[in-house]
Amino acid sequence: MNSGSETLDRIARSREAVFATDPSDRVVLWNRGCEALLGRTARAVLGRKCYDVLRGQDDYGNLYCHQSCPVAFQVREQVPVNRFVLNIEVGEVRRDFWVAMFAIPSFHPALSTIVHVLRDRKKETESRLERELAVEAAIQEPLWQMTIGSAERSALTKREEQVLQCLAKGLSTTLISSQLVISAVTVRNHVSNILHKLHVHTKLAAVAFAHQNNLI
Repeated sequence: MNSGSETLDRIARSREAVFATDPSDRVVLWNRGCEALLGRTARAVLGRKCYDVLRGQDDYGNLYCHQSCPVAFQVREQVPVNRFVLNIEVGEVRRDFWVAMFAIPSFHPALSTIVHVLRDRKKETESRLERELAVEAAIQEPLWQMTIGSAERSALTKREEQVLQCLAKGLSTTLISSQLVISAVTVRNHVSNILHKLHVHTKLAAVAFAHQNNLI
């Protein structure tokens, strides 16, 4: 992908609805397309947390946008994320939009800027900008190891699956050790193996991948 400043500059000029968030989830770019689509000015949203601005819901009315967004985390970790539908309040009504997300890499995944491309749910065809960003994301020289397809990942052992399930519950190494009746050192070894086999760099990324691929 081009340098971050070049990409953001191109997005700002785009007629498509796009906004970008920094590592703290604050809106750092809200272009005119986004102003027109969502009816909110850049002045009103810049610097605010994206989840406070959008308050997006899923198809069942459940709050989807919230702090520590798992989708943004997956994008930063180069875990593939398909476009998804988000229900957002526009004026006095709620409307459905397709959302596609891409990362502008930094020297560490956690510091990447996240680009969100929005379009009306009725528009099934990917926009030009979505296609361009997808191609750039696929051919860029990453600053960290990229993830690979699930079919290429090594199978987890039964014990590793149990440890992964414990991680998904938010259990600490000590609690996992106690629950599975194994030493803390053994727990850490299993976690290391899980990260290696799933080609991710953090426990949270392993949990996100596991949920996405129905491993737990």
